[in-house]
Amino acid sequence: MSDFLDVLSQRHAAERFDPTASITRSEIELLVQQASQAPSTFNLQHWRFVAITDPQRRARLSTTTIQPNRQRIVDASVIFVILGDLEAHHSLSEILEQSVKAGTLTRETADLWVDTANQLYGAEPHFAREEAVRSVSLAAMVLMLAARNHGFASCPIGFAPNRLQEVLRTSDRYTPLMMIAVGRDCSLSRKRRPRLPLSQILSFDEFTEFNADRIIDGTRDAE
Repeated sequence: MSDFLDVLSQRHAAERFDPTASITRSEIELLVQQASQAPSTFNLQHWRFVAITDPQRRARLSTTTIQPNRQRIVDASVIFVILGDLEAHHSLSEILEQSVKAGTLTRETADLWVDTANQLYGAEPHFAREEAVRSVSLAAMVLMLAARNHGFASCPIGFAPNRLQEVLRTSDRYTPLMMIAVGRDCSLSRKRRPRLPLSQILSFDEFTEFNADRIIDGTRDAE
């Protein structure tokens, strides 16, 4: 295991993967198990992971993204497609029952959560998607950190949702939200790209407008 700060600072989007490297089923299961520890509203756990290792299936998957990304998909050891379950709240009673039995949630709180979730998602279907996006995004970040912790590189990859649904043959209940390539890094450069300074991303007590000119000319806040 690595120190957390090392994992955080060393994680970067891999530009190239070693096409000869492989990943075992147990390693994939471990990464997903660790990713599933991410927080989720009402503990709904909207995420559904599809791990694609078969070369022919990865080749088909590569057609869902732009040309510069396709080689990453072909060469990576595994591609994780993370779907959001838009009807996850229908199973909330069963999900929370496990927490009640484990003594980590009271029956009263579980019932309140179920009623609240059904009201929120039933009245506003778009809210179910927004919650799925949040949960899946958190799980995806944990997945990439877990991959780095176990010596793998990763890269989130953009895609055409409709095309991806065709390739995976998913129903409308499950919306594809993230695609992450994982494998062994063979990029020419493994340095992380510079991040914005705190002066551009952090304000206290009230919002401060972002000023792009300070990045272009390299200046910093003098305040």
